[in-house]
Amino acid sequence: MGKMKCRMDSAIMLLAAILFHCASHAGHGFTNKLLAAGGTLTVSVNDESDESPVITRMVIQRADAPDRRVSVRKTVPVGVGVVLDRSADLNLPDGPYRFSMIRGPEYRIITGNFALERTSLDEHSVSLPRMVHMIEEGWTSGDCCVPASPYSLPLRMASEDLHLAAVLGQMKAKPVAGRRDDDPPENDPSWINENVTHHGGLLFYAPHAQIQTAPDAAAATDSAIPEKAEFELPVERLVTWGARDEVRIAIENPFAWQVPVWLASGKVDGFFLLGDWLRLDRRVLSVSDGRRPNDLQIGGNQALGRSAEKIYWNLLDAGFKIPPLAGTGDQARQTPVGYNRLYVAKPERRYGNGPTRATRVASETEWWNAAWKGQSVVTNGPLLRPLLGGELPGHVFKARPGEVLELQAELQLAVRDPVDYLEVIHNGKVHYSARLDEFAKAGGMLPPVNAKESGWVTIRVVTLHEDHFRAAMSAPWYIEFEGQPRIKAKAVEFFREWLGDYEDRLKRLPPQELQKHVPYIRAARQFWSRRAAQVTPD
Repeated sequence: MGKMKCRMDSAIMLLAAILFHCASHAGHGFTNKLLAAGGTLTVSVNDESDESPVITRMVIQRADAPDRRVSVRKTVPVGVGVVLDRSADLNLPDGPYRFSMIRGPEYRIITGNFALERTSLDEHSVSLPRMVHMIEEGWTSGDCCVPASPYSLPLRMASEDLHLAAVLGQMKAKPVAGRRDDDPPENDPSWINENVTHHGGLLFYAPHAQIQTAPDAAAATDSAIPEKAEFELPVERLVTWGARDEVRIAIENPFAWQVPVWLASGKVDGFFLLGDWLRLDRRVLSVSDGRRPNDLQIGGNQALGRSAEKIYWNLLDAGFKIPPLAGTGDQARQTPVGYNRLYVAKPERRYGNGPTRATRVASETEWWNAAWKGQSVVTNGPLLRPLLGGELPGHVFKARPGEVLELQAELQLAVRDPVDYLEVIHNGKVHYSARLDEFAKAGGMLPPVNAKESGWVTIRVVTLHEDHFRAAMSAPWYIEFEGQPRIKAKAVEFFREWLGDYEDRLKRLPPQELQKHVPYIRAARQFWSRRAAQVTPD
């Protein structure tokens, strides 16, 4: 029998024992204490490994009013904190302060305190310890939906160690104090795509210079996509733009009433598993624009995150191969860029036909190709580098009837928050679940996934973070027997019921407005009826 092996980074091992423990939110549990004897404190920050200056996010709060964040003059605000561009002079009112320095999920968080008094000056340098260097291991980060902002996106990306951003609209950033136009932040690579359009819960992606405006379809050139009036239904734009090979379309709002209609179109290329319902500036406990999940009341602060995951698993069980995406979202302008992020990699064979390894993408085009293939992991905390059967996520394993596929997994994991559990999910059911200490006591060995039918597998890690759902999940690996996907009656019924609820809602519209929806509702009914006839036996 094969075994699945999972190697945990030393960042979460305690005293070389077999017991696992997550690093404290303050990074190794230590606290920097900065005491300025005067009214100005100059703070600089560097990477602990080579002492090179780095850009990071800094959150400052009054120690006597911890719920009140403090702004800093001549810095770039990021909603929760400001960008510390290698160094900054803190000219603040006298008193005690607390601070945190956060540079994305790959570094430990450094916390400390300082006090300012009236007359003197002080300087202090802070070193940020890196837990893992994802891009050096082949995994490159990106935020698939960044709201437009007047504040420097390259600086905000560098402060979060983020390498790609897809922006809703054109960025018109204000000048940054202390920087010239020819003095960009060091963040290699740094790719920004401003050709992303949002409409009614859908995102439309195109290569650079592909999305242009035109007064109507007839006036559009071959390389342009017409921009219609605001009253255009999202599904109308989905059908029109989805006919273009160069355009990719993602469901940014997984709770939208129209989701069953969008899926039925066959033109959806991605699904946001982590988005603007998971943010740092405030808790989101309800759905404001879409269908309210039935189990929302019993899930607490994590309910929306788990609901989005449930919808995605039903999507997979209904026979779709749609990769997960992650991003800030269109409604989370106060959340730092890249909080919800997607890591992608491309496969490279180690030895001939042997197992693959994750390799760094070389361009923005390669990044998106990997994202649409599902060679990815979504996260807003834990850092996974997984393989299953020697393949990256997104791979399709082929088999013939009567065969049993025994699939081994390799998993590297770095975490900063305490972890609730590690799970292997096979066809929507928990194949293996363990807390990290239990997994360690088992010697890092997991039972193999033995696949006898079509389906899918994913690996996830869920933390004990209390404010919202903080987790990481691999994109699925797919298993096909005789080329047939897994289609389960329960999942099809999940979306048919959703469609019925949407139809009931549409019936409240005036007849003339309702008429625009009728062709798409009929087409969706027919699609889901056909899908119900294709269900695979248990």
